[in-house]
Amino acid sequence: MSSFFQLFLAWGVLLLVVLVLYLVDKINIIYQRQGHEAPEPTYSDGLFGELVGKALWDAMSGIPLPGFDPKLVQDLKPHYEPVLRQHIEQTFLQGVTDQREGRAGVPVNNRMIPTPRGSLESWMPLHHLSSLYQCGVEHAQNKPIERLRVQQTLDQVCVMLYARAGLELKDPFSRILMEPIDPGAPVAEGEADAANPTADAVNTESTVVADGHLDQQDAAPQPMPAEPAPEFIEPVTLGQSLPTQAKPVPA
Repeated sequence: MSSFFQLFLAWGVLLLVVLVLYLVDKINIIYQRQGHEAPEPTYSDGLFGELVGKALWDAMSGIPLPGFDPKLVQDLKPHYEPVLRQHIEQTFLQGVTDQREGRAGVPVNNRMIPTPRGSLESWMPLHHLSSLYQCGVEHAQNKPIERLRVQQTLDQVCVMLYARAGLELKDPFSRILMEPIDPGAPVAEGEADAANPTADAVNTESTVVADGHLDQQDAAPQPMPAEPAPEFIEPVTLGQSLPTQAKPVPA
């Protein structure tokens, strides 16, 4: 009987220890949940309904989708313009940030775009995204000789995207995204020569002209040769014979 009581007591103590450990673990979990701030809820933009991601891009590009009224899609285009604009800006700025931080990134097709009603998943073709990203990378490299080419590429890609979506682009994106390059930034020697290809030629020509002018001023004036006096020929009148040479008189 004493052995049975000891066994019963041992099992009771073991169960009590397990119960205490379980309660301690639960209390820790509840405390950790209360210590962290609750994340802000994200609401999806219900204006576009099921048109999200690639389906939204296809609809805005004029591709007919089953179950969607073309008139409704046309009415949504003005609301899609801010989404497309933010997608372009974020992709360009991603290239700028990656270049300044010294890392190579790859733009993704899908991107969550904030809207006044929540957020919306946007999609764009990868070749357009790569061009926008590369424009941001080259702009962050701060090469004045490449600025015009990057500006033209950025504006051309944005015009194509807006044209495919059937939207009007009023202001070029280069005016918004490409801030003026710091004039005090160091420029490579080759880039400076390429940016001013005629500087040396102009300086050389100015030196030659100045030297020639100085030579003309320093040179002593040379005397002009005297012109021979013109011969006077007596006019001959009608009936007058030409003068003959006098003959010597004999002695």
